[in-house]
Amino acid sequence: MSRAVCPGLERTASGYMCMYAQRPINPFQWYCFGDYFECPIYVQYMKTKGVQAKAETKPSQTVQPLQQQAQQQTQQIATTMQVTAVTTRVEVTGDTEDELIRSSESIISRFEGSAKTLNDKWKDYENSVQSTRQSWEVEKARLRRYMVILERIRDKYTEDLKEVELRRSMGLINDDAYNKLRDSIQKKLDKISDKLKELNARYQEVESTINQHYKRLLMTTVTPEVSKLKLSLAKLEEMYRDGKISKEVYEKLKAEIEGVIS
Repeated sequence: MSRAVCPGLERTASGYMCMYAQRPINPFQWYCFGDYFECPIYVQYMKTKGVQAKAETKPSQTVQPLQQQAQQQTQQIATTMQVTAVTTRVEVTGDTEDELIRSSESIISRFEGSAKTLNDKWKDYENSVQSTRQSWEVEKARLRRYMVILERIRDKYTEDLKEVELRRSMGLINDDAYNKLRDSIQKKLDKISDKLKELNARYQEVESTINQHYKRLLMTTVTPEVSKLKLSLAKLEEMYRDGKISKEVYEKLKAEIEGVIS
């Protein structure tokens, strides 16, 4: 059984043509099959034909009710188009159905591949976040030790400056020796202070970025670690109720755990 096909659709040697718009058209992406009466080209064509038919109506016919005129015009247009479309009317044959099936399969196949790619990328992202966080936790401890040593060196330079000032006030060194020692120590102090400030800022940026990705991963993936954290939170609540830990310790640990989970 054939389906409703727009009477303005014509198959040519080079493809399909819309006779209303006088241009090539892809009927599988337009209204040509089934719902052609909703097509804006068809609607506009009908309106244009209606105006022409009305202009050609004799004066004696204009007294007819508008509804009756519209019905007559529609019948006239339908009759005319049925006659002119005898040689151009396109039936939805087996070839057309095969084309629709091929087009549908093509769209699904294309997005099946995209969906698989997204899934693979998400797995890679999960593995990357886990691996980066684990490595960061190990290296972070070593980094903090280095930075603590640098902070102690900075504090030592600060004490050395105070000592130089004291030596000068006690007359143990002259002005030339004082100026040389002070300038030398001040340069070292300024250098290590600036570098510590930079290292701390970069450390905080890395820590914040990794934690953001890790929290995102926990929110979207059910992992054993999430279950373990929730269990730890429940045990913490129980220890606080039993008076085994202080309120201060309870609130601090609770905030840390919830900060990771939420």
